Amino acid sequence: MVRHASEPQPPRRMRAADRRRHLITVAVRLFATRGFSGTTTKAIAEAGGVSEAIIFRHFKGKEDLYGAILREKARQDGYDQMIDLLQGFARHDDDGRLVFHLVLRTLESFERDPDFHRLMLYAALEGHDLAKVSRRVLGMPLFKLLRSYVARRQKAGAFRKCQPELLAFGIMALPMHFGMVTKVICAKRVNVASREVATTFTRIILDGMRVSKAAERKIGNGPDRARKGRKARSKSSQ
Repeated sequence: MVRHASEPQPPRRMRAADRRRHLITVAVRLFATRGFSGTTTKAIAEAGGVSEAIIFRHFKGKEDLYGAILREKARQDGYDQMIDLLQGFARHDDDGRLVFHLVLRTLESFERDPDFHRLMLYAALEGHDLAKVSRRVLGMPLFKLLRSYVARRQKAGAFRKCQPELLAFGIMALPMHFGMVTKVICAKRVNVASREVATTFTRIILDGMRVSKAAERKIGNGPDRARKGRKARSKSSQ
């Protein structure tokens, strides 16, 4: 059984739950570096320091392993707790804290586990079922929360008018793209703390979404005042 020196070396005896988490970690690393077609259960077993039979003792097959990866990721990131937190901010119309905490959690996820996000990039590029399951399990609950919140804030006159889906995508896209470029593709390193980045991104996002005071005055004045102004100018020129 051959293992690379950089791969985790598990102790000989592990509790079942710890062994399962260890194998998930190994699988994520291999999927993220070799792709799905290039990673077999045999390769996962070898890298994890177990027999292939142990893999099937914990997982029925690769599909079961995919689901386990997503559930473990949600557990590690505190996904359900994050949704509850954002819903609390949304109930109080706290735009700043909602956007800040969403951006910060996203940045910290890329910082903590770039292999998982590299894996999801592979899944999306290969059209793999894991990407579809991830969108349904992890992506849609968050997107629906943001879309509903944006639509309500638009109705209240706080956010600019457009399709609420666009603003919801905008909130998610900036930290996701930044994390992908800096932590997965590694095209650009930025030596700035995540909280500072989150603060800056929150300002950028909200400055683009909120209706400015000047725009509010213009909306409040309406078209009638503009017509009156044109009539006054017309009379003065006669």
